[in-house]
Amino acid sequence: MVFTCLLLAGCGAEGVVSPTPDSVSGKVPKAPTFPITPAFKLKGSPSAGAALFASKGCTGCHTLAAAHATGTVGPNLDQLKPDYRAVTAQVTNGGAQMPAFKSQMSAQQIADVSAYVVKSTGGTVP
Repeated sequence: MVFTCLLLAGCGAEGVVSPTPDSVSGKVPKAPTFPITPAFKLKGSPSAGAALFASKGCTGCHTLAAAHATGTVGPNLDQLKPDYRAVTAQVTNGGAQMPAFKSQMSAQQIADVSAYVVKSTGGTVP
């Protein structure tokens, strides 16, 4: 009898109903933001960046199809698809296992290699 009542109570219901919270407790995590570096303010040349990507050893750590690079120490840039701000910040300041290149490359060179990575991974170069 109870089963029949429950079965009949569900008849005619349209769609799936799920509870919706009125508010969220805690904080929603924010995407990481990268600092604005001097290189970020410059227009990079992807063609000049291609030569730098090879000569500065980037191919030894990163995977990037455009450079025929298959490194596995750093992230796969084809999958990551970083934006210009992220690349200029990482190349300038380093991070995780990546060394900082601000003392080895000029801001323009960092802008160039960043433009190359962004363009090679399908992003828009500023």
